[in-house]
Order: sequence, then structure tokens, then C-alpha cells
Amino acid sequence: ILFLTFPATACVAGTVEAIWRCVMSTLEETLLKLADELSGDGDAEAFHGDVEVLQESISELCGRALSRFCGELEGTMAGELLRISVNQIGLESAEASLKRGEVFDLVYLVPESVALWEMLQVLENEVEKSAEAVRAAGGDGLLHSPGLEFAFYGTPVKLLLANNTDVSEISPETNNSRVSALIARLVSKTVLDAVPDTDMFHRLLMCARLWAKQRGLYGQSHDFGYIGGMGWAICCAHVCQTTPQSKSLEQLFMAFFDIMSRWDERFPLSLGQTRSSQAKGAQDGAYKVLLPVGEHLSATPNLTASATQQLQKEFRRGNRICAKIQNGAADWNHLFASSKFFERHFHFLQIDITAANDAIMSQWLLWCRRHLQGVAEKLEAVRTCQLHTRPWPVWVPFKDPDWHAAKTLFIALRIEPPKSAGGQTGARPVVDLREVLVNILEKLCAWPYATKHIGEFDLYIRHMSQPEVMSWLATVEQGLPVKRQLGGANETVNRM
Repeated sequence: ILFLTFPATACVAGTVEAIWRCVMSTLEETLLKLADELSGDGDAEAFHGDVEVLQESISELCGRALSRFCGELEGTMAGELLRISVNQIGLESAEASLKRGEVFDLVYLVPESVALWEMLQVLENEVEKSAEAVRAAGGDGLLHSPGLEFAFYGTPVKLLLANNTDVSEISPETNNSRVSALIARLVSKTVLDAVPDTDMFHRLLMCARLWAKQRGLYGQSHDFGYIGGMGWAICCAHVCQTTPQSKSLEQLFMAFFDIMSRWDERFPLSLGQTRSSQAKGAQDGAYKVLLPVGEHLSATPNLTASATQQLQKEFRRGNRICAKIQNGAADWNHLFASSKFFERHFHFLQIDITAANDAIMSQWLLWCRRHLQGVAEKLEAVRTCQLHTRPWPVWVPFKDPDWHAAKTLFIALRIEPPKSAGGQTGARPVVDLREVLVNILEKLCAWPYATKHIGEFDLYIRHMSQPEVMSWLATVEQGLPVKRQLGGANETVNRM
């Protein structure tokens, strides 16, 4: 990101109004540069079509699959294809979303009598006739539903299945994969109905998501224990509700950090409620974001106390920088600066997954993501020491000399030294993660396709020091294969 400077005339003028106009004029430019930078990392083609035509084509495909599934026994059944994402409910916002290269999120509603997982097999066969790169869709905890991900004439699509039923009284006990995608659609509609200005909400959400990605805070909440896409949308809608008087994006974005930096973790964040009317949150010091549907459904069920502390730190950092921006002492590039995650931690748990081809990697990664959910909490529960975790919420692809496809996950580890009776720091702690790692390996080894793909996939878990990680990253940035060092003096390796 290029750093922007203020025009000398505005600085010389010294008036608050001149400085304000000077700083504010750079936000849109910063967002455009950052969005272009991030979109350049993806493989999706720019969308130039008609959203309704695209949706109708996919709907016809789904209809053919439903007809094949029902056959002659059930007679004629009708399904309905709906857009899910809060950025895609409206046609104009959907077109803008697809032009940014975002995935087209859809749910196909079928009658309650249709068995979704059986229907999925028929749908996959039908999709493969017209689409490319077809694979099983990844789930996100409470919002996990059977579905597919694929490229449809260059547009990335995530198509989920759901039974068409009443979910108005849904609760954590009654929620399941049959209705989860329908809940996601209902949440998006409820969020949009709750904000005073949908255009301003969409722009604030874009700012918040870009900022969260830059700071290493954005990802599937169930993978990494942070706030996911739906959670960030609810947070932004809450800010829009709280500050309806904000007249500009800049004022609203500053209000976002002001409000979020004062978030009391004892109370869940939700829409349309005051603090006094909210039920108390969990007593473990973790943030909680409630979905605006059903009863006590959380958008952040795996958000840990360590992740909450990191979010608090980043919200307060953002609030401080916003104050400096108003005074002309900083610009928006400082706010969106990339996190120095790898430079600020000294110990890491690195989890590599490898596969012989892209199809196996897609299935293997999906299984690993589902069964690594909550791993940060398990690590922090180790009794031999006080351990804090900081996952980097991105699976990093790299070249492995022995495998066609390889990705890695980094989890930073910070160990609190024990205190002696006099309050002095004691001896260096011993960190024993063997029990947790064995538990992880046992879960991952239960992959249903393990026997079918024996010898075609693998898993490596090991400790890495900061110098080793920095060397690894330098090799990846150069586009070179990474040679895995096994059995080093300070290294513990677990593999399947």
C-alpha cells in the first residue's frame, strides 16, 4: 500500500475543517488500492454478466437434479434458489459483490421430504456436466449445510441445500444441517432490514472486512476462533443502528472503532437490544455475537478468550489511529497496515496437509478444517503451563517437492512463565502438547476416505521457531519448493 501525504496547503491552513477534508478524501482511495491488491491474489475471473441470468441458469440446473432425484415415485416437486450473502440479497449489491470476485452464495430450498445428503449426490452429477472444479462445500459450524463449490462460467459459486421449513423458533438444540443454510439466508435478510441505510452498511462492512483481513482477524470463526463473515456483518449492523446520525463513511468507520473498542465481553453483541436487556455472555472472557434469529444462536461459538484479547487490542489500536487521523497525525494506510504476525511471535505450531492432486486436497482440507475446530481452546487448556494461542486465519499454500498440493496452518504460541512465591519469574516452563496432538491426529486419521486414498495424502504437525518460520516464508515468497526438515534437535514431528 502506498502511503498518502497531506497537501501542504491544508496543513498550513491548520484549520480542523481543512485537515478533516484532507484526511477523509483518502479513505476511498485507500480502499480501492487495498481491494485491488487483495483481489489480485485470487483466481476468479471478473464478473461481467447478469446476476439474474446467472441465478436462473443455476436454478434450472438444480431443478433438473431435483426431478432426477424424485423420479416417478414422488411426483413433481418444486425447489427455490435464493441468494444467501448479506452482500448479495439485493441485485445491485450482488452485482458489485461478484465484480469484486466474491463467491456467489446460494441456497436451494427443497421440500422437507427430500433427504439432503442423498440429493447432494444427484446434484453433484448434474453440476459436473456444466461446471468446473466441483468439490464439496466447506461448512462453518452452526451454518454448516450439505452443498457444493464450483466455477460456473468463470464465477465461483457456493451452492447449499436446505429443507424448506419454519425456522423462526430455531435454537442451538434444534439447529441442524437440514436448515442451516436457510438460517443463513434469514440472518442476512434480518440484518439488512435492521439497518437505517443499506448502502452505508455495505460500505462499512467492506471497510471492516478489509481491515480485519489485513490485521489477521478475518476467517471462518469455527476454524480459527475469530469472528467470521456473518459475525462481522452483525457487528457492522449494530454500529449502524447505534449511530444513525453518521452522515459519511468516514464518520461511520470511526464510530465502528469507538463502539467496538468499548465492547464489554460480559455481554453478547446483538441487534436491536440495549445492554440492560441482553442476557449475560459466557463467563470465560470471550466475546459473543448472537444471530438475530431464533433463540441464543451464536455466530461465534468457538471464539476464545485469547482471540477476544487480540480483538480488543486491535479495536483499541484502530480507535487510537482514528483519533490521530482526525488530528492530521496519521492517515488511513496506518489503520489498514498489515499485521506483523510472524515478526511478533517466537514459537509456532505448524500444521501441513498434503495431497497427490487437487481433488483429494479439497476433500482432505475440508475434513481437516472441520476437525481442527476448537483446536485453539484445546491448546490453551493444557495444564502444564499457561499457554496463549494466536492462529493465523489463512491456510497458506506452498510448493512441496514430494506432493502436488500442500497447505499449512500457523498457530502462534505464547507461554506465560510461572511465578515464584515472591512474584519473581520462575524456571523456564515445560510445554507438553503430546496429549492434545495425539487427540488431533486420532480425529484426522478417522477420515472416511483415508483407505481409498492411502499413500495419496499426509499430515505433518511440528513446532517451529521464529527464525525457521521466517526462512520458510522467504522460500515460499520466492516460489521455491519447501524441503521439510524432520527430527531436528528442537522439533517434534507428528505425522499420519
